[in-house]
Amino acid sequence: MIGQAIIVLVVVGFLMLAAEVFVPGLVLGTLGGLCLIGSVALCYAAYGPLLGTVAFAALAVLGIAGFFLWLRLFPHTPIGKKMMLNMSLNSRSSLKIPDLAGATGEAVTPLRPAGTALINGCRMDVVAESGLIESGQKISVVSQEGIRIVVRQLL
Repeated sequence: MIGQAIIVLVVVGFLMLAAEVFVPGLVLGTLGGLCLIGSVALCYAAYGPLLGTVAFAALAVLGIAGFFLWLRLFPHTPIGKKMMLNMSLNSRSSLKIPDLAGATGEAVTPLRPAGTALINGCRMDVVAESGLIESGQKISVVSQEGIRIVVRQLL
């Protein structure tokens, strides 16, 4: 009877840990961890320190192996493909901004010193070189460093 309870606690514990991926909040993961700790405690109480330690080591090995197996297989499942990002965020292809040095436009929001401007028909986040620029004022791009665009008011 105790052996069945230990097996049930182990299975329920691992299922709750796996379900934590789909139901965030750390509740299922915590309960799953407590089930696993309870199964080891029951094993110590029912079968002594030797088998309790063997059960603890087996759960640790199963947990680590299961974690790495999950990391390896989950991204390739249909649910994993829907949950995972398909492209790298550090790829330069997504951040291609044409060279705007010398381009003119209009401040859409007040630039104090940062704000939004319409340059070449596109809304862009810009930074005023100095001072404040009110919305509706004509601006010119002074410099561009990656995605940081520095502008100044045209007089």
